[in-house]
Order: sequence, then structure tokens, then C-alpha cells
Amino acid sequence: MISAIMLGYIGLFLINAFWPDAYLQGAMGLAALLIFLLTFSLARPPTRYVSILLIAVGVYMLIVYEASSASWVKASIYNSSIISLVLTVPLLGTILYFEPYQKYLSTIVLRFVKSPYQFYAISSLLVAFLSSLMNLASFHFVYQLLHPLSLRYPSRLFNSALVRGFLPNMIWSPSYIAVAIAAQYSRLSWFEVAPVGLAIAAVGIVTILLLGWIEFGRLKTVPAEPISSEPHESIVEATRSLLKLGLQIAVLISLIVVIEYLTHKSALVIVPLVSLTGPLFLALIYGKTEAFATQSREFITRKLPRMNNEMILFSAIGFFGHSLAISDIPGYIPVFINHMGLDTAVTLVPLIIFSIGLLSLVGLHPMITIAALAAALPPGSIPLSPRQLAGTFLTGYMFYTAISPFSAVNLFMGSLSKQTHFMIGPQQNGLFSLIYTLLAIGVLLAFF
Repeated sequence: MISAIMLGYIGLFLINAFWPDAYLQGAMGLAALLIFLLTFSLARPPTRYVSILLIAVGVYMLIVYEASSASWVKASIYNSSIISLVLTVPLLGTILYFEPYQKYLSTIVLRFVKSPYQFYAISSLLVAFLSSLMNLASFHFVYQLLHPLSLRYPSRLFNSALVRGFLPNMIWSPSYIAVAIAAQYSRLSWFEVAPVGLAIAAVGIVTILLLGWIEFGRLKTVPAEPISSEPHESIVEATRSLLKLGLQIAVLISLIVVIEYLTHKSALVIVPLVSLTGPLFLALIYGKTEAFATQSREFITRKLPRMNNEMILFSAIGFFGHSLAISDIPGYIPVFINHMGLDTAVTLVPLIIFSIGLLSLVGLHPMITIAALAAALPPGSIPLSPRQLAGTFLTGYMFYTAISPFSAVNLFMGSLSKQTHFMIGPQQNGLFSLIYTLLAIGVLLAFF
């Protein structure tokens, strides 16, 4: 039942995106309320507490400022685009099950990895390649693939490679929530945000490889059982299959870009649309409909109902963000910034980024911080261009992902590696994330 309502919510969002209608928006608000009531007791305690607090503050401000009924509806569905993206993106990962790609990747990696640094570089680049479309699903895939080989090296090497490889894509890929948030709150399209993200991502890849060489370049391989070499035919077959996977990923990203260009709709609309239709399109072309059907059933019956935490939290954040935007509070922030002499790009960019990152250390989700900052600092009210503002939000979100023990990435990696998320985040990747963040600030100030 929950899955049916969630799918209905996504369907209503997509229809309303192309053919806006007040009745559709009301139906979306009703669906959001039903999901909230039916799944609230199943959400994690922190999600419940934060959501109730945000909604209570939002209700208070909507009442105080005598909001119209339309404003109440808008508040309840304010983050519908972000929610639809988060709920549907896992479907893009169904193409990983069209063929035994883990076997093929293992064949290639075991043949060519000869040193700790090579293992670090391949691990991080492999995550970067897959996560461009698969998001968090890439972690489990790569971890299961390379974990046996990782036992030859310090655990820090493998954990760092996976976390670091994930970060650059969240700055530009349309399948990432960070990009969706930056585009929405800076009022830009993905085409306008992408150049900023790609520039920072390129700096990130170089930083990953250079710092990895400094940290792990002189390590020696721990002796292990010899690995039998694969016949030449197996290498050729594996290479061809991986090229096919790369082509499929490129097709899905191209679909997102082309449809956004043709329809002039935001990536927040196009990504859910492609997530629902793109993998089916590829399954029909490659004759993989059975694998697609199996993964779709898995998504509907197991994965989608478990995303109630995201649905509840992001709905509450959107409710709070909209109610804050209609209040008088945002007007005081620019005045304070001017009074304190912080009204320059050189001071504002690092101030916003480190506010997002450091507040996350005490458990404040960056979406809450960004929603509040966006309401107080809309484009045009501060000496930052819309692209600089989008890049600032993206970099702040990336900084949070790397250092916060509460980020999904560090929690997920802690669960996989059986290490504390405090060790995975601040301890193992704190210095890297700080260097990457400072470089990103330099890119934003120098080129945008």
C-alpha cells in the first residue's frame, strides 16, 4: 500500500510538472500526508524528532503570517521534486544486473592491480565511474567486488578510496540530491549548474589521485595467495561487457540531458522520468526484460517502502523552508551580513560552505541549513552570482558528506567495513575533505 501511494505521488508530480493544476497539487499534498501518517512510526527516532520540530515551526509561521490555503498546499509539496528524485534514482541501478558485471570487473582488476596505490586509484575511479548514475548503490557493488583483494592492504586505504571516489560526482551528476538542491535553491537549470560542478569535480579527481599517492604510494603489497591469471578470452569478454555497461550509463545520462534540453524542464523533473523509463528502454534493446522485471519487483516490494525516512524528512524540510521564506526572518540576514562586513564573495563563499559542513557535525542536515540560507539569501540579494551560489551549496554538501559522522555515505561505509562512522568520516577523510573544499572555494572565486 505504501509503495502504491509513493508511486502515485511520483506520478502526480510528473504530470503536474508538465501540466500544472491546483487539483493535482492538492492530491500530492494529500498523498504526502497519508505517507507521513502511515510511516511516521516506522521512521528512525532522529527523523521523527527533527521532522516534528520543523513542521511545528512551519505551522507556527504559516499561522502567524496568515498564509492562504494555496500556500499551505505548496508548503506540503515544496520538496516534491527532490523527493521524487530520491525515490526513483535507485531504479537506475537495475542495469547493473543485466549481466554479471561484478565477475567481469573482478577479472580486469585482479589482472592489472599490482600495488597498493594502483588498488586505491582503481577503487576510487571505479566508484566515481559507477556512482555518476548509481549513487550510493555503487558502494555496495564495488565493496563486494574488491573486498577480498582489499584484505592485502590497510583498511584505511580501501575506505578512503571509496568515500573519496564518491564525492566528485555529487557536484555535477543530475542523479544526486546535492545537485537537485543547488539547482532548486539557486534557481538555475542543470545546464547552468553543470559547468561549475564539472570544474570542481575535475579538481576533485586530481586531488584524490595526488593525495592518494602521497599517503599510499610507498606502501608495499602484503604477501597473499597467488591469483591464477585469466585466459586472454576472458579478459576480452570482460572488457567488452564493461564497455557495454559504460555505454548504457552514457545513454541514460544523455537521455537526461537531451530531454531536459528539448522540454526545458528541470533535471529535477527529467531524472525521475528517465529513472522510471530509461532502464526499461535499455532492457528492451538488450533483451534483458527478465532481469529488469526482477529488479523492479525488488524495488517496489522492498526498497521503496524503506525510503520512508527520506520521504518524511525531506517533506518536513520543504514545509519548513517554504514557511520560512514567507516570513520576515530572511530579510534580517542580509542586513546582518552587511553590518558585519561579510558582504563580499571572498568571505561569503567559505562562510556558507563551512556553516553547512560544521553544523552537520552536530546532526543538522545540510538540507535544513541550505533551505534556511536560500530563504535568507536569494540570488540577487548578495554579491554572489547564481552559479557561485549553486557551487557554494554543492561544495558545502560535499564537505558535509565527507566529514559528518551522520552523513549517509559515512554511515553506509561504517556498516560495510565494520568501523565507526566517526573513523570513516572525520578521522580518515577529514584532511582530504578540507583540502578539496579549499580548492573548490578557489575555483568558485577564480572562475565563476
